[in-house]
Amino acid sequence: MDAVRAAHTFVTYGPLLEFTVDGQPMGKRMTLSASGGTVDVDWSVASATVPMTRVELIVNGEIREAQSVKPNEDSGHWSVPVDKSAWLALLVRAKYDDKPEMIAAHSTPVMVEVEGSPFFAAADALTILEQIEGAMGYIDTIGTRADSKRAAEMRMLLQSAHRRLHNRMHEMGYDHPHSHATDHPDHH
Repeated sequence: MDAVRAAHTFVTYGPLLEFTVDGQPMGKRMTLSASGGTVDVDWSVASATVPMTRVELIVNGEIREAQSVKPNEDSGHWSVPVDKSAWLALLVRAKYDDKPEMIAAHSTPVMVEVEGSPFFAAADALTILEQIEGAMGYIDTIGTRADSKRAAEMRMLLQSAHRRLHNRMHEMGYDHPHSHATDHPDHH
């Protein structure tokens, strides 16, 4: 229960993992000066159920480092430059002989805050925009409307959140695709 409260957790299909960034365990937050720096990432993995194939260091939703691993137990270290605020997590891939490779475990991230740099990952923001668009599509098409006023409030809330995140992506210079419903002249 203490590990869950501290977010020192991971999800797994079988492999166990340990993961630290500059000695900070999963779920912790650390701060670097405005110039950023290099962090030391240490990891160890073990599996008695599914043969592991690879570990990946995920930084702000993108693979930064990757390494093949032994099927049952392995460990490693990376030194990773960090110049803007980021979340870092460990992903473990595994594969049975007769099945395709799968994501078998994923850690809770370590949050690395670089002073003066906001936590903002374009890959995460794009995924959230897509989720909001999907929720709006659901409300507009097949969602039940027991209370039409409440449905309209929910739609406006989603639309407002989408607009704020979308505008922030533009302000920060992140190009991104638009669905037909969210297209606008600034992208043409």
